[in-house]
Amino acid sequence: MVGELQPGDPPAVGPYRLVGRLGGGGMGQVFLGRSTGGRLVAVKVIRPELAGDPGFRARFAREVDAARNVSGVFTAPLVEADVHGPAPWLATGYVDGPSLAEAVADQGPLPAASVLLLAAGLAEGLQAIHRAGMVHRDLKPSNVLLARDGPRVIDFGITRAAEATALTQAGTVIGSPGFMSPEQAEGGAVGPPSDVFSLGAVLAFAATGESPFGTGTTAALLYRVVHGEPDTAGLPAQVRPLVERCLAKDPAARPTPADILAELGAGRLAADWLPASLAAALGRPALPDASSGATGETPTATSAPREPESTVDGIGDEIGVGDEIGGHPPRRSRRRLAWAAAAGAVVIAAAAVAAVALASGTGRPHPSRPSASAAALAHSSPPASPSASPAVTSPAVPDVLGMTLPAASSALKARGFHNIPYLYDCYGSHDIDDVVRQVPAAGARPALTSPVQLYLQADNCRTVPDVIGMNLSNAAYTLKQAGFTNIPYLYDCYGSPDTGAVVRQSPAAGTSYGSNQPVSLKLQANNC
Repeated sequence: MVGELQPGDPPAVGPYRLVGRLGGGGMGQVFLGRSTGGRLVAVKVIRPELAGDPGFRARFAREVDAARNVSGVFTAPLVEADVHGPAPWLATGYVDGPSLAEAVADQGPLPAASVLLLAAGLAEGLQAIHRAGMVHRDLKPSNVLLARDGPRVIDFGITRAAEATALTQAGTVIGSPGFMSPEQAEGGAVGPPSDVFSLGAVLAFAATGESPFGTGTTAALLYRVVHGEPDTAGLPAQVRPLVERCLAKDPAARPTPADILAELGAGRLAADWLPASLAAALGRPALPDASSGATGETPTATSAPREPESTVDGIGDEIGVGDEIGGHPPRRSRRRLAWAAAAGAVVIAAAAVAAVALASGTGRPHPSRPSASAAALAHSSPPASPSASPAVTSPAVPDVLGMTLPAASSALKARGFHNIPYLYDCYGSHDIDDVVRQVPAAGARPALTSPVQLYLQADNCRTVPDVIGMNLSNAAYTLKQAGFTNIPYLYDCYGSPDTGAVVRQSPAAGTSYGSNQPVSLKLQANNC
């Protein structure tokens, strides 16, 4: 919900003129801002008490630097930030759509098919975040926005700075207890598997409208997350197995985002991925008036929507940092979404390094070929005129498969598409540095402001060998010979008679995989 600016709110933050309020929480206040060129962004201004902590500022600066390296069609990347000013702030791409929490509250749970497509989009978003060396730490329904062309993960890259600050305050926990992992709830080491656990809880919420750990106080929810079993009885049969694997207590037993994508398949998201009732509410709103800053009508002078308190329903209890970096346009009633009066179109902005590389057209965006573990930066230009109707006037997306990134970028820009995020990874192709997949496909006619995501073959890909049945020493040797050196392993009881042998490996044999990525091994223990 876009609310009016309040007395005392700044008229501008950095280069962005503020046109409304989007939300707020433990980290600070979030505003809807617009650049001089008309680009809409979500601007988060950090709370003074956090800004006054030198330790927080240092951690915040590191997290912001890492967030600049996150790119992908299912994230809302960092556009710009000032971590050294009197009031630190950061701006992210503005997403035109409701949060998952709002959509479920207004329209009810999503059908199973939509939940599976949501899972694929969020897994790809988490994959981009993890490849940048980050962990989200606070994935929950209000940090997932639903747009016509897929979900967006928001609010990544800043929770860790606040979490470290909170550790110095007795009794303070950062996160959302209905959606945090057991290791996070216990204050242990938090890695990518923690986000996968949160993903499972988010998918359960999307399918049922309820947290899999029920309702109650924060203490009760944290206890259930650590010691109790999730309630998955109400999940559709198509969704339950995936959710249950994500919610495994043992981090090593959870699937990776790559595993989830391999299971669900990629490239399936389409314009009709949401149920018709929800998709119909996602109208194409007009941009705010450039001269007055109006949003098309007078915004409702109310505070931005908050997730319910845990003592009411246990969903989305926000402790410390429950705020959002994303905008939700106005809603006239709880049962009917009315985003058509809100400002904005999906604007995924670029980090400066990639923007210069692509705009110059002088060659590769980096001095050397990117590895599969490094998410490439997105490139975007200001959105096209809102008066253009994509169904009537948008040109067809050209076929750029097999092209290098500069050639593909030039072909897309020639058709008017300037929002071109891209990702280097292992796709099993021998054509290194070439586009092996594009979304949407050639011939589609999306709005000119929509992203055209490119996937390019990285140069550090290797084929994972089959090590099932080997002991740890032989398996490690075989993997290292194939070029893989990151080999985490776990001994446990898997029902195999082959004590000490590898009974599972992830990814599976034959997978094309980045040589610097982990190949996880599960071995049969001898005390079962």
